[in-house]
Amino acid sequence: MRRTIILLAAIFLAIAVVVPAFAQQNLPPDPSKMSGRFSATPPGDFILLDALILRPLGLAAMAVGAIGAVAATPWAEASHSEDRVKRELIEKPYWYTFCRPLGDSDF
Repeated sequence: MRRTIILLAAIFLAIAVVVPAFAQQNLPPDPSKMSGRFSATPPGDFILLDALILRPLGLAAMAVGAIGAVAATPWAEASHSEDRVKRELIEKPYWYTFCRPLGDSDF
């Protein structure tokens, strides 16, 4: 049982370290103004990779980001950087997971 807990903790730690690297895309100025038409057509394997692996990892990044934002709130309040914490830990993973087109990634 202890080995399973250590293995799960290592997996979640690896996810917490790797997933934010995928969320380094710029946010669109206003997601509500996105037309839904995108010029590039991604190959089917990128769409499957995105749907089966990257989107669930994005959900995990959102959970880790929310916990991190709660933990960072006292220091963000003291340094008047709440907007930066919100943007980096909550908005970027949210945009990466729910707002970008399926199969559209930077690799």
